[in-house]
Amino acid sequence: MSEVNSSFRYGHEARHEDYELDAEQCWSLLGSSGVGRFAFVHEGRIAIYPVGYLVYAGAIHFRTSQEGTVARSLPQDGIALQVDATQPSVQAGWSVLVSGSAEAVEDAEELTELFGRMVNEPWAGGVRDRFVRIRPDHLSGRRVYLA
Repeated sequence: MSEVNSSFRYGHEARHEDYELDAEQCWSLLGSSGVGRFAFVHEGRIAIYPVGYLVYAGAIHFRTSQEGTVARSLPQDGIALQVDATQPSVQAGWSVLVSGSAEAVEDAEELTELFGRMVNEPWAGGVRDRFVRIRPDHLSGRRVYLA
């Protein structure tokens, strides 16, 4: 082992610390990212898509196509959004999991507000003008770092 790594402990002797994040910390981290993985059920199978999202009015919003897989699967309970960040060089990171329901946004005033707030364009190709709202039922999170 090199001198740099000689003090590291691996396995059950690892010096990693972790702690659960409270709801306020989870919301703060959700607001700082903007990219996550949306998990839902489509035709009886779990699907997980990367999405660019916006935190607004106690919910998470992202855009999708009008007739795509996500839109055809709405509304839906039991969905999840997972967001994380890592720093491999220092063996640290965090993860937030949102569980709840997803539905299409239909209200014209809310759509106007969302289009005015959404800064980044969706990464997926094609027209993405259907907003999806995730209503969280439960937030959980964890931060891990090398002590």
